[in-house]
Amino acid sequence: MEWIAAGIFGLLIGAVGLWTGLKQLRNRSQLNRWPTTPGKVVERSVYQPNIPSLGPPAFRHAPLVKYVYQVGGKEFTNDCINPKRIQLPGINTYKWAQKKAASFPDDVLVYYNSTDPSESYLKQTSLTALVIVVAVSCLVGLYGILLLIFQLART
Repeated sequence: MEWIAAGIFGLLIGAVGLWTGLKQLRNRSQLNRWPTTPGKVVERSVYQPNIPSLGPPAFRHAPLVKYVYQVGGKEFTNDCINPKRIQLPGINTYKWAQKKAASFPDDVLVYYNSTDPSESYLKQTSLTALVIVVAVSCLVGLYGILLLIFQLART
């Protein structure tokens, strides 16, 4: 009975992961079509985001890159490095976050939402990471299916 439960669990985890990965790939594709505008970095620092983390406090620092940009004659300020629709801020050590924040030049290219220009980002989420999520989800789902097939064949 526990093999059937494990198979169902693997199938569910794989299905949810696959759905999430494909949804985020579609989001990434839409975000790639956002228009761009030049921006200027006005602040570089480090902060501790208020997101759940299993790591120790020493590994809970994120880079803060605040930038300004103009769309339609109106000025906007934002601090999203990656698109919030896909990815939370990356966290690691204080030194890592400082180095990451310092890696952005003074003049940046800002991707902004044409329907809500206050929503923007500087750097797209890695395609490789999203493809890995999809691939691992498929493997987990396949493993769950195999567990179910072998258990049903044994009975």
